[in-house]
Amino acid sequence: MTRRAVVVSLTLLLCLALRAVSADLFVDSGQRLGNEVSWGVALGDVDGDGDHDAVAANYDAGAIVWLNDGTGRFDDSGQRLARGVCVALADFDGDGALDVLLGSWDVPASVWWNDGTGTFAKGSLPSVSACFAFGVGDLNGDARPDIFAGTASEDRVVLYAGDRTFRDTRQFLGRAPTGGVALGDMDGDGVLDVVAAGWDEVGRVWHNDGTGHLTALCTFDAVALHVHGAALADMDADGDLDAVFALAGLVMDRNVWWNDGTGRLAPAQLALSSHPQQGIAVADFDRDGRLDIAQGIGAGGAALPSVVWLSRGEGFVDSGARMGSAFSPGIAAGDLDGDGDLDLFIGSLSLPQVGWDYEPRPNEVWLNTTIP
Repeated sequence: MTRRAVVVSLTLLLCLALRAVSADLFVDSGQRLGNEVSWGVALGDVDGDGDHDAVAANYDAGAIVWLNDGTGRFDDSGQRLARGVCVALADFDGDGALDVLLGSWDVPASVWWNDGTGTFAKGSLPSVSACFAFGVGDLNGDARPDIFAGTASEDRVVLYAGDRTFRDTRQFLGRAPTGGVALGDMDGDGVLDVVAAGWDEVGRVWHNDGTGHLTALCTFDAVALHVHGAALADMDADGDLDAVFALAGLVMDRNVWWNDGTGRLAPAQLALSSHPQQGIAVADFDRDGRLDIAQGIGAGGAALPSVVWLSRGEGFVDSGARMGSAFSPGIAAGDLDGDGDLDLFIGSLSLPQVGWDYEPRPNEVWLNTTIP
């Protein structure tokens, strides 16, 4: 056997061993939460009891607030907020309680104020319609969260103005659907910038001047990627934020994009899945100090499980975890059972045929087994 063959064989054995060891990285909690068309999920402590609750953006019945008992078991709060396909949590008014931001492609975006106990009342928001994705963070330097709304046409910037009011900046950015938005300091100037991408148009890194005024820093080819989710994280530990996308198009080797330190992105050409991805979460799932990637998978006419890819130096290996068997556009990571590792809440729907004839499906909770 040649030296090259030995190296290849050892590499294959290592990958198989890693998969065998990691196949039970996540276990099904057995919970089947609701029976809705859930497009998005956000995790955070909405009732102030110290654990991660969940808000699921549901297209038909309205968003559901799921309250965690601290062990990773969830109960329906009984509330039904606006229907939506994207959701974010943030303390907009500075009262110490997480509020809810909801958007949908067929109704205007809405904000819901939290009274501190996890009970919500609808507030006022400038009209922003046809939302597919949100990015929330302080864009104008006033230490309050603002909103970048990725829409079906022109993306929008809405700034928090105080006293539970918002101001539309009247910026109209891009001209085609944006399915993935993430906020972070891309160019190292200490100010949050925006990465936005979707389909039928290039993706962009939007440079923020510190006041919330955005200009295009660079573009990248996302036309064929059909981006359905985005996250920013320092994937290669070089001190800047890289971009990770959920890809639902025909090109599957552009999940990870390296930042050159100035905010400009180049594809890493790492193919992490051969199936369309509908959602994404980036976290250190196996607690080895490196960031991993969870993908919510979904395709019309096929029941496919969600997957987790573990970082291994220059690339990623399949953890072997297979979670659920639904169309899963909502996937969020957090320590749901309080044991110190990061679990997954997966928002799901059913798409039994190729097309857009959605059917309801329960959400699922998968618990991480890294810490016994």
